Order: sequence, then structure tokens, then C-alpha cells
Amino acid sequence: MKPISPLMIALWAICSAVIGFGFSLWSVNNGLEIPISGLTLSISISVIAVILLLAALPIWKYKRNLIKVATTSQSKLIPVNPFYAVRVLILSKSSAITAAVFLGWHAGVLVKQFTAPVVVPEATTLNISASVASVLLLIVAFIVEQVCKLPKDKKTDV
Repeated sequence: MKPISPLMIALWAICSAVIGFGFSLWSVNNGLEIPISGLTLSISISVIAVILLLAALPIWKYKRNLIKVATTSQSKLIPVNPFYAVRVLILSKSSAITAAVFLGWHAGVLVKQFTAPVVVPEATTLNISASVASVLLLIVAFIVEQVCKLPKDKKTDV
């Protein structure tokens, strides 16, 4: 499976930033208010990041024990279900894309908020917290992807 491409993540973030800024501009021009994310979005994204990290713990422990077995004469190793590892890897990839979209959206909305004649501190705080939570999820997704990679096998020439 191909690793997460930082270029594609950046492309998703840029596209959603343009859409977020454009929608904010359109809503202000039509007499509506700038979209503000609720606090529950920030909490939900942070909880998803923690769950993703906890889901990767068995894989990380297996990888750590695999290295110990390779360096010592220890032979007891409890394998991880490969389907579980693939599910966690796919979840990390989808979380990275989702986090990039949320980050871009909130960045576009924040640009519009900071360029508005009147800046409402409560609204910007909520959108900044959602941006920070999206960055957290993106970082966790990249970490989990690295955890799901097995070390190269030294015995094969492939």
C-alpha cells in the first residue's frame, strides 16, 4: 500500500481552504454570518485522534517485540491480526485526508474572519480550536502510518 502523500494532503487542504474562503465570502455578501464550527467538532476530532492512536498500540507493541526478537534469542512473539493492521492503516489514511479537509476549511474561514472589518473573538477561537484539532489528527495519522510499517526483512533480497 502506498504511503500517505504529503503533496496530496496539501492539495486537499488548499482546495478546501479556497472553498471555505469562497463560502465565507459568499455568505457575508448575501447578508449571512461567517460559518463558525462548534466546540463539539474540536472535541470530536481530538477524540478520533486519541482513538486512532490507541488502535495503533497493539501494532506498535508487536513491532517493538519483533525488533527485540530479531536482536535476542527470544522466540515468543504473539502476532497481530494482519486484517486489523490494514484496517488501522486505512483508518489513518482516511483520517489524514479528513483532517486536511477540515484544516483547509477552517484556514479559509479564518482568513475571511481576520480580513473582516469586525472580528468576533468567540468565533475565531472556535475556528482556531477546530484547526488545532485538525492538525493534531493529521499528525497522529502520519504517526500511525509509520507505526503500521513493518521493518525490512534482512533475510530476503527482495
